[in-house]
Amino acid sequence: MALPGWSKRMFGKIMMYNGNRISPSQMTMLVLIMHRPMYGYEVVKELRERYDGIWVPQTGAVYPALRKLQDHGLLTVENVDGKDYYHVSDEGIQWIKQELMELPSGAIFMMRTLEVLGEVAIRRSATDEGFVPMDMQSPDDQLKHMYHLREMMQKNLRILDVHIAELEKEGQK
Repeated sequence: MALPGWSKRMFGKIMMYNGNRISPSQMTMLVLIMHRPMYGYEVVKELRERYDGIWVPQTGAVYPALRKLQDHGLLTVENVDGKDYYHVSDEGIQWIKQELMELPSGAIFMMRTLEVLGEVAIRRSATDEGFVPMDMQSPDDQLKHMYHLREMMQKNLRILDVHIAELEKEGQK
């Protein structure tokens, strides 16, 4: 999935490793695998869950991207019980940390901006598709919606817990 021209201006420099361009989706894969080793289909499932409703990563794109990252030396592979588990190499960990430290100071601002733009886009498409405000929905539909919101919030809380644990671990070093 190619990023529109405006996103390149907003996010700054293109990520490069030893002369190889690393796409935003490849960087996302690296960061996910940095948290724990995963086999290919686990990466696909994790991406699908995190980009639910926005992007549906296909195995035909993810597996070649993982192989490229391995060829670049950012990932290593360990075969366990017939499954290839990807690990971020030591060089990969150092490179990711450096890239994350060099994020533009406005990265959080941009993240919030994109969140707002995304919400507007979702609302707009919902309006175009006959969106019904929650207070005008039946009690059953409201309940389904609330269950869905709770599930999304729980997922975000789990992600937050991981980040908190990582920061706590860093603080103990």
